[in-house]
Amino acid sequence: MKSLIVLVSLTALSSLSLTQDEGFPQGSFNEERTFLEMTDLPFEEEEELPTNPVQRVALAISTFGYDLYRKVAQKTPTANVFMSPLSVATALSELSLGVAEPNEQMLHRVLNFRSLNDLEIHKVYKDLIAEITSPPKQFKMGARMYTRRLKMKPNFLKEVQKFYGETPKALGNKPQISLWNINQWVNQKTQVDRMMTSVPLRLSIFLLSVGHFKGQLMTGFISANIMQKPFRVDQDTVVYVPMMTEIDYPLRFGYDSDLKCKIGMFPFVGDISMFIFLPDVISSNMTQLEDNLNPGFIQDLIEQLQEVPTSVSLPKLRLKAVTELKEQLELEPLYTLSRMPKIANPPLKISSIKHLAVLELQENGIEESVKEEGGRELMLDFHVNRPFILVLHDNASGSLLFIGRVMDPRGLIVI
Repeated sequence: MKSLIVLVSLTALSSLSLTQDEGFPQGSFNEERTFLEMTDLPFEEEEELPTNPVQRVALAISTFGYDLYRKVAQKTPTANVFMSPLSVATALSELSLGVAEPNEQMLHRVLNFRSLNDLEIHKVYKDLIAEITSPPKQFKMGARMYTRRLKMKPNFLKEVQKFYGETPKALGNKPQISLWNINQWVNQKTQVDRMMTSVPLRLSIFLLSVGHFKGQLMTGFISANIMQKPFRVDQDTVVYVPMMTEIDYPLRFGYDSDLKCKIGMFPFVGDISMFIFLPDVISSNMTQLEDNLNPGFIQDLIEQLQEVPTSVSLPKLRLKAVTELKEQLELEPLYTLSRMPKIANPPLKISSIKHLAVLELQENGIEESVKEEGGRELMLDFHVNRPFILVLHDNASGSLLFIGRVMDPRGLIVI
């Protein structure tokens, strides 16, 4: 990322009205906003790496998360994609406690742990989980390993419980009871009633991870201002969704001239930030933008985006996705029977790696947006009325909590 453009002067432009009609973009931001007084803020070529152990582990896992997202996104380039990479990484890190050394090294390589050899990784991971799930944060996550009719070794069970707060479970020979137990655990974590409709066939090891967020915005939206507005899925398809709308919202706003997208940052209670990346052009291909998402870019945005009065429309959605990740994680040595002596004596293999992510975008906030008397003559617009990418980031630890894209909001609408 070479440059980020942010507004540096509002008063000099007070005679101009910049609010765009809430219709769909006809051209690029640069074509429409060439008269804005802007500045290019160069990004640092070399990022300063964190020294705090929790932040170092969070950086490694977040890098894994962006890479995993890209693999899933590339497989289905026109579909909605949504995940909580941290909970996926937690499932793999739990498994690493039980596999033989070559496979342990493979898992650590995938999770970018090999640069953390000086740390007690599982102990630091425990501290990270405690930090990102403690009040007032509203992020919940879990990862659990299931096996079928297998007596697991007590030390492995103890270690997983000690560091990750979950005990691996052996399923019995009654599928309906096993299914009920799995769905009950998921419901406790995410409030989702029936994630699964069946237990994986020929199950050996089943890795299940879940993430849930229903946070509270620092600056909310007025419920009375929620209205049905158009969302253009593509050049031929328009659907109507409930939009949270404010004409004078204190948005931390920027524009990336290389990626040709607007960027909005919405702070949540608990020092969590949601970033919305809104491309200028309605497109079914977001590869260029997705390829440039990384922890350093997000940190630059946190430091450089400035708060400006903005006319905002944001869909009120419940993002939910269930994804099978076995193919994208590429852990082939673990997909065939192999020794996992710390877990159990018989050879084992991973049968399924399933993930559930749920995030609810609602209007509730600590405070409401306050309109200045007489209104503003200057106003930017941030109308999320076309496909976009979302990133949920924990500012203190640097953790990537959620990442996804909404290509078609049908099925995600909150009634």
